[in-house]
Parts: sequence; C-alpha cells; structure tokens
Amino acid sequence: MLFSSITFLVFFFPAVLVLYYALPSLRLRNCVLLFASLLFYAWGEPKFVFLMLGSILFNYGAGLLLGRMGANRKVILALAIVVNIAVLFVFKYLGFSIKIIDMFLNALHIKPLTQINLVMPIGISFYTFQSISYLVDVYRTPSLYQRNALKLGLYISFFPQLIAGPIVRYHDISEQIEKRTHSIEKVALGLERFIIGLSKKVLLANAFALVCDKIYGAPLTDFGAYAAWIACLAYALQIYYDFSGYSDMAIGLAKIFGFELLENFNYPYAASSITDFWRRWHMSLTNFFRDYVYIPLGGNRMGRIRTIVNRYIVFFATGLWHGAAFNFILWGLAHGTLMTIERLFCKKGGGVVRSIISHAYTILFVALLWVLFRTGTGVSIKLFFKMAGINFQAVTLNEYLHLYIDTRFFILALIGIMFSFPWWHRISFPTKGAGVVVLTALKYCALAILLVLCYANLADNSYNPFIYFRF
Repeated sequence: MLFSSITFLVFFFPAVLVLYYALPSLRLRNCVLLFASLLFYAWGEPKFVFLMLGSILFNYGAGLLLGRMGANRKVILALAIVVNIAVLFVFKYLGFSIKIIDMFLNALHIKPLTQINLVMPIGISFYTFQSISYLVDVYRTPSLYQRNALKLGLYISFFPQLIAGPIVRYHDISEQIEKRTHSIEKVALGLERFIIGLSKKVLLANAFALVCDKIYGAPLTDFGAYAAWIACLAYALQIYYDFSGYSDMAIGLAKIFGFELLENFNYPYAASSITDFWRRWHMSLTNFFRDYVYIPLGGNRMGRIRTIVNRYIVFFATGLWHGAAFNFILWGLAHGTLMTIERLFCKKGGGVVRSIISHAYTILFVALLWVLFRTGTGVSIKLFFKMAGINFQAVTLNEYLHLYIDTRFFILALIGIMFSFPWWHRISFPTKGAGVVVLTALKYCALAILLVLCYANLADNSYNPFIYFRF
C-alpha cells in the first residue's frame, strides 16, 4: 500500500486514526498500530507478512536471551545477526551472488549454476536493520530488552516507516513505545508534515519521474547531450523529493500517533562537500553504518590507512545495501573515494569563491553519480560520453521527447531547485500579534491547496511507486 494512494488516504489512514484515538489505553492503541502495520504490509504481499512475523518472534527470543543471560552473550548476538543477515542475503543477494559465481565458472568452461530468482519482500532491508539495531542495543544495555513480543513487533513493523525508512534505532524509540504524549498540536503538526511530504512526492517527484523515464527509456540514438543533462537533473530532483517526501510523510504520521522520529534529510543539495552531503542525505542509514559498522571496525582511531579501509568498507556496504548490482557497489565506492580525497587533500575554510566552487563540485558529482545509480554500469558510461558531447552513433532526435521537456517541466525544476535549499530559514517571520494570525491562515490555506492538488493528481492515476521501495 502506498501513502500516495487513494486506498491509504481515503480508507486506511482515517480508519486507523479514528480507531486509535477511540481507545482509552496506550496498550490497546499499540495493539491497533501493530495490527494496522501488519495489514499495511500484507496488503500488497500477504505471504511475506509471515516472514516478518517470523523475524519478530526470532528477534524477540534472541533479545530475551541477550537480556537475561550473563554468559555467552557475544555468541548469541553474533548468531542472531548472522540469521538476520542470512535471510536478507537469500532474498536480496543470492541471485546476484550466483551470477558472479557463474562468471568465473564460464571463464573456466564449467557448467553454470541454476539461476534463482526470488521475489524480494518490500522493505526487508529496513526492518532487518532495525532488528539488528535492537539486538546490538540490548547487547550493550541488557535492561533495554523487550519483555512484550507485541511491543517489539510494533517497533519492527511500525507502518509509517516500515517500507522505506527512516531507519529507527531501538534506543531512540523504546521509551516512546512504553509511554508517549498525544495532543491536538502534535496531530496538526503531523498532518502538516504529511501534506508537505505528499506534495513533494505527487506534485514534484512524479513530474520529474515522467521526464526522466521517457528519456532514459528511449534508445540512446534518439537524444543528445541536452536531453541527457535534462534527465540527469530530473533524476537528481526526483530521488530527492521522492525519498525526502516519504520521510516527511513517515515522520508526520508517526507524530500523529505520538511518536517522534529523527530527521532523515537536511537539505543535502546545499552540502559543501561529499562528506557534508552524507551528513545530510539519508541520515538514518549514515548513522546506522557509522555506529554499527564504522566505529566497531575502529573508525578513525587506528591510523590513516585503517581509516581509509574502514571508510571503503562502509561505502561498499552502503552501495550493496541499495541493491544487488555492480552499479550500486560502484556508486558507493565512488562516494567513498571522493570523501577520501576530500579528507586527504582538501583544506577546510576559504573565501566565497572557494565555497562556491566546493558547492558546485559537490552537486555536479552527486548528480553524475545518480546517473550511475539510476541506469546501471554500462548505460551510464555511454550517457557520460553523451553528456560530454561525444556520440558514437548518429543521433536522430525524436520529436516526442520534446513533449516531456516543456515549459511546465522547467517551472517545476526551478521550484524543485529553489526548495532544495534552506533559503527561507533566513527570513524573519513575526512571532506575535496579528502577523502570526495572518501567516498561520496563509499556511493552512496553502496546505489545503496542496492537498487538493495531490488528490487531483492521484485521481488521474499519475503516480508511481516510491524509489526506495525496492531497497
């Protein structure tokens, strides 16, 4: 089920909201959220809800052992993490691993292995990482272990962030499962955040996706450098507004039900370096790998060479987490290489000119690497040549491409670029008096207009699934 669907907006969410607030106790409300989360997940793939239930029960049992046993806790933790990663590996990486093995077998003229094509459960990477977070947190602080399987089930399956994050670590939310506050103000703020996220997805990301998909879906001989750069821009804006829009909706929905989730984006295209970009983009994933991989490996405490190796391990894992394909691995390693170069050779500080150059280089390389992320290794190389004005085949411009690169696209692209930077944070708004009343009225009018526009677009069926659903 999609947040940006009529089924969710008109039926599922209102029903859950009414039932949730109709119940008197937090225990019953948690049960409603757990049931709603399992129904939300089972809506599209009913069979995989049993896999999630199995994950909940297994990690509940492992958590009990970690919390209650005094000896062999490290062995239990290692075995539990191995089981979680093994399940993820089978569904997400087994087919890719067999292809790699077959490459070597073919080179040796040995009969290749039988290909296995399993359907990957939606969101398995996210809830697997949350399960690992629970186990590690309980290992570090045994008193955190959850005695109630239903409460752990709610943590792992909580529907607002179940499918595409943000990744919620157990120690950040364990107390909120036991005790949290509800208020009209929190519901209003949550709805406001949800509408903003919905608008990002429906009004911006989907429009950019239309242009990007049409260009990348055409033969390479049908467009030249101009269209290739337009597609690059469109995808950079699409993936940002698609994913940050989902995160906004997840944070907003959680707030409506009394939960406070950590932010996942902080204007990443305003970054002044690749290092800064990863402090702002998908922050929950960055923090997860930092705390559970990079620091346990030694971080930057064991010399320059070991620090570089640790960084490459993290970015290899980051790329592989996004997908079982070489382009994702190369995408991650490229970011790791750029970050390493920055740390070794780039000095901090500088004047305005240096700052502008730094911002420009960051946006350029991030956008170019999105091409690799989107199109795959082989096609992206050809696109890079095409973007440089080098065509190995004659380009016969197809007229239909111009139907998708029109004035409307450029207007939306300008809006998308403008709102990917926090320029309005520098504006001084009134904090009391009539000015506050006027601004509040204008804000709610704008939100109402955005919501109507979203419904109009959804009624026209002009939407596509979230990009991060497949991860």
